[in-house]
Amino acid sequence: MPLDKHSSVPLYAQLKEVLLARIESGEYQPGERIPTEMQLCEEMQLSRPTVRQAVSELVNEGLLEIYKGRGTFVREETKRCQIAPFSGFTFGILSANTLEGMNFVDYREVDKLPGKIAAAFVRNRVGGSPGYSELIWRGEHNRQVVAYCKSWIPKAMFPDLLKDVRLRRPMIDITANKYAFLPQKVETELMVRPAMQNEARIFDIPRGESVIVVTSVFLSRSGDVCEVVNVVLSAKHCSLRLDSSVR
Repeated sequence: MPLDKHSSVPLYAQLKEVLLARIESGEYQPGERIPTEMQLCEEMQLSRPTVRQAVSELVNEGLLEIYKGRGTFVREETKRCQIAPFSGFTFGILSANTLEGMNFVDYREVDKLPGKIAAAFVRNRVGGSPGYSELIWRGEHNRQVVAYCKSWIPKAMFPDLLKDVRLRRPMIDITANKYAFLPQKVETELMVRPAMQNEARIFDIPRGESVIVVTSVFLSRSGDVCEVVNVVLSAKHCSLRLDSSVR
């Protein structure tokens, strides 16, 4: 399809239609790399900004994906892992029945917390050991990382938690005689934003692709915060099903 340089339709819009037609006809298959920016410039006798704008619009519409250092590809429809039933309790350490399936990346004691996380613990009145246990783990499905999770738990409530996790003790033992500190209520915030560079690397997605961020603040019977969890989910690889009847 030749481009009409005398048309009132902008050249980038004409090129966009050409690329779209090639995708819809199967000339460019899902998962296939399309010609480079320079190749399209030469083929269509267009400037790089014109080609870049056409490609950018198709990326924004979800038809193409740009992988740094690899090129631009036709987006494949990915079979998503459904997280169901999903609630604010789903990714909590203290609300879990088992540590199995949590692929821990790191766990350590910390004194300083990110601002938003620190603000959540301000309401606490419980005394005891200062500091927090920070646990980082990944959720996987068919060897694909779908969730990147960080949890913070006060050492004043669970002073031996890091040791317990290292030894992979059963949750029933970790929470024994800790009923007063276990989560009874959760406040959850859910938002969608573009993936940051490190998240794109973790999920093997283009930078800027959508991720779902879930932040849950767990409250004990006394109203003290016993855990805060921040979870980043790849919108490309998973979906959430909410069921209000399930905790």
